[in-house]
Amino acid sequence: MKTGELVVELGVEEIPSSMIEDATSQFAGNLSRLLNEQHLSTGEITKWWTPRRIIVGISDIPVRQDDRRETVMGPPRRVAYDAAGAPTRAATAFAEKAGVLMSRIKIIQTQKGEYLAVDRVLRGDKTLKILQTLIPSAIAGIQFPKTMHWTADHFRFARPLRWIVALFAGRTVRFTIADVKSSNVTTGHRFLGKSRIAVDSLASLQEKLRENSVVVDPAERREIIMSGLGMEAQACGGTLLEDPDLLQTVVNLNEAPSVIRGAFEERFLSLPKEILITVMREHQKYFSVLGSSGELLPAFLAVVNLQRDPGHIIRTGHERVLRARLADASFFWETDRKIPLGDREPALKNVLFQENLGSYHEKTRRILALLPEVTRALGRQDLLPDLETAAHLFKCDLITEMVKEFTDLQGVVGGLYARAEGYAPPVWRAVYEQYYPKSTTSPSPESETGAILALVDRLDTVCGCFSVGLIPSGSGDPFAVRRQANGILKIIIDHRLSLSLDHLIEKSLSGYGRMDGSLAAELRGFFEGRLRFLFEEMGYGYDSVNAVLAAGFDNPLDAFERLRALEDLRQESDFFALASNFKRIVNILSQAGEVIGTLDESTLKDPAEVELWRTHSRIEPEVNAASEKHDYGAALRALASMRGVVDEFFRQVMVMDENLSVRRNRISLLSIVSQPFKRIADISRIVIEKGS
Repeated sequence: MKTGELVVELGVEEIPSSMIEDATSQFAGNLSRLLNEQHLSTGEITKWWTPRRIIVGISDIPVRQDDRRETVMGPPRRVAYDAAGAPTRAATAFAEKAGVLMSRIKIIQTQKGEYLAVDRVLRGDKTLKILQTLIPSAIAGIQFPKTMHWTADHFRFARPLRWIVALFAGRTVRFTIADVKSSNVTTGHRFLGKSRIAVDSLASLQEKLRENSVVVDPAERREIIMSGLGMEAQACGGTLLEDPDLLQTVVNLNEAPSVIRGAFEERFLSLPKEILITVMREHQKYFSVLGSSGELLPAFLAVVNLQRDPGHIIRTGHERVLRARLADASFFWETDRKIPLGDREPALKNVLFQENLGSYHEKTRRILALLPEVTRALGRQDLLPDLETAAHLFKCDLITEMVKEFTDLQGVVGGLYARAEGYAPPVWRAVYEQYYPKSTTSPSPESETGAILALVDRLDTVCGCFSVGLIPSGSGDPFAVRRQANGILKIIIDHRLSLSLDHLIEKSLSGYGRMDGSLAAELRGFFEGRLRFLFEEMGYGYDSVNAVLAAGFDNPLDAFERLRALEDLRQESDFFALASNFKRIVNILSQAGEVIGTLDESTLKDPAEVELWRTHSRIEPEVNAASEKHDYGAALRALASMRGVVDEFFRQVMVMDENLSVRRNRISLLSIVSQPFKRIADISRIVIEKGS
């Protein structure tokens, strides 16, 4: 069948950089799903975006639906005919509704009995006609964190729609949404392009917009920006401070990107590097430039939405704005340090942490109570004095002028002020690193004190939120509790902290006066889900993760070590044969329906079962010794060495023997053999694909 290309461009007022990419993906997904629901196949899907446009192209869509044959079910036969076999009103009404004569009605057998039915052919509609309602539905289905309405019908979108290009097979798809009529006319760059540009295809749209100073492909804009940043950094005599997140932001902010360089006064270099970078990055979207020794140079790189800067007018404007920002930061740096950081702690009584959880001063008290418990569990009571000092300081920067103006610097600023006041590195680094890691892929705190303080801070937040019902759901997580829990687990693994989740939860809940067993169980289940998420994010197979968590997860570090050992064992050629044997054991035990008792060695008669018991008895001490050292690789290798003996057992022995005592004894034997595996990982949960 003949096919055509669908092209849709939504022209909008500038959509925030954090929303535009996801909105484009949603729109493409909506179009693809709705087309499939209409029995229309799709080819390659192209997704482009700029701050002012969402563009989706889909190739190879049939120009009309295929005709389809379907069977329409009617009423049961028992109510469709009377005792004489004549059709009742139920039967004739069904025929009328289906648009057929009674002679076309047939009777089919179903699981519920005999029913009337009729076969009919549904003629396919033209795709152009279908798209007239399908595209508006796809547009309306785009979800945004925040929306607005600007028309009488209260249609909601992130920003107002200004134009819509909708083409199929070169023809305009006609519809109206939010008072905007679709057409084949797009608009170029706001300042450098034409206001009306006719297009007839995706390629035409791309080329004509390029001629009008719009680069629609974000990958191409990224290359332009990266090239410009590299050249301009070199022109400054330095190298670019790479920032992938900022790069993606400026890609999404510009239609016709170019890079300009600017400078600021060297006197501002007396400010800590972290402050300078944050001021440039967060408020101005500027990139920093580093010298040969990694020092910050008095220069910045800005991505602008114009292709030229005649007379350096734009550069001068950016330099003027940055100068004012840096002057503010310099003022805050000097002013804040007139009050020692520790002297600000009483004022935390007036800073609300959460409505039902009290102030940051109360949070500090709870953390001070938790720190001895955690350091004792780790055997690191030597760190407690520095941790307690840091805990008194670590939220005090929330009431500094610097953090009020540059909120992204909280924690960092406190650490810098503590360092400037002469606190020891374990103290100021703990304050500085309290918000690390910021995601599952970003670094954890480098210092031990930073790791412990960050963990305890997050633990207090997670348990506190659960205690007052602020539990994450599919619809929201306003206190980022999931991210906080991810951070706890990542710190535990990165710093190899051997801790019990049950112990941590119990001690943290006691700080809120909650000793609720059901709440602790709910938190335990939540942490299990977060640990599963973290392990899968790290690239481990979901079935390996399930196997390990089934064996226990109270100590996340221990679970991680077991997971690594299991993944290593999976690389062995006979692993899946071993897993298959273990599945067989588990299935026998679950299906036996027997009460598993103690093993009676004297009942073991078959050489294969005797050998299995002897081998297990010989290997179990080796497995236990390796497990006690957390050398789960050695433990699993020892268990894997039993594979041949287990194979022989299943070849020679009938487990479900007619003799009840023999059967029970063999079931007990298999139960005993399975236990060392189950303490490391429930290998029965491993998915064994055909051919493995």
